[in-house]
Amino acid sequence: MKVFNFDIKKGIYSFEINDLNSENHSHPTIEIIYAIHGSFSLETGGQKETNVTFAIIDSNLRHKIISQNCTAKLLMIESNNELFGSFLKQDEIQLINGMFIDKKGTVQSDFLEKTKLFALNNDLKKVKDDRIQKCLNVLDNEVLAYDKLISTLTSSIFLSESRLSHLFKENIGISVKKYLVWSRLKKSVHLILNEGVNLTEAAHQSGFFDQAHLSNTFKKVLGITPSKAYNSRILQF
Repeated sequence: MKVFNFDIKKGIYSFEINDLNSENHSHPTIEIIYAIHGSFSLETGGQKETNVTFAIIDSNLRHKIISQNCTAKLLMIESNNELFGSFLKQDEIQLINGMFIDKKGTVQSDFLEKTKLFALNNDLKKVKDDRIQKCLNVLDNEVLAYDKLISTLTSSIFLSESRLSHLFKENIGISVKKYLVWSRLKKSVHLILNEGVNLTEAAHQSGFFDQAHLSNTFKKVLGITPSKAYNSRILQF
């Protein structure tokens, strides 16, 4: 795997991978897949699309990717506002049931770079509700146990736990607990890529119990094992 970007602050992650084969998974990022060579299959909601060369998959949508003799570029973007949807409309791209699929090669090869540039130049992570934005800042910058996290969040934004849960899911699409897992996962990958720590150390520093806990979470959220993603990584920041 080649890692081109892993920017936690901007929420932009881009890779290149050969023969991506994932389990069913979901994550709070929009995922864009472009086949440089070959094609892939995409399964979601009991439906299967084959011979796909380009796809956009909405955040938090469970899906499975199957490919063989395929080299693909992946771009994952955290988006909590309407800017990305407006960007897609400029290219007349609309997500139907959370997806956009191209089998005819009509999407140009420069679309990923154009999209990444748009994400870099706009704050797609920003949430309309300032209280939830404050929660995201805590989640992305602190390593806290769940109970301590909830008490910290509720006291800082002066909301009850139930009201916080409702507003958070309304703005982010997932629960606080699920976002906490995502936040810990991002931190662990950042440590592995940028500070050269091993899986065990990355797990402890980012709030997981141990390496097994990190590995299981990685597979559940991203659909592949850490060894598949990083044992042969080539960093090209």
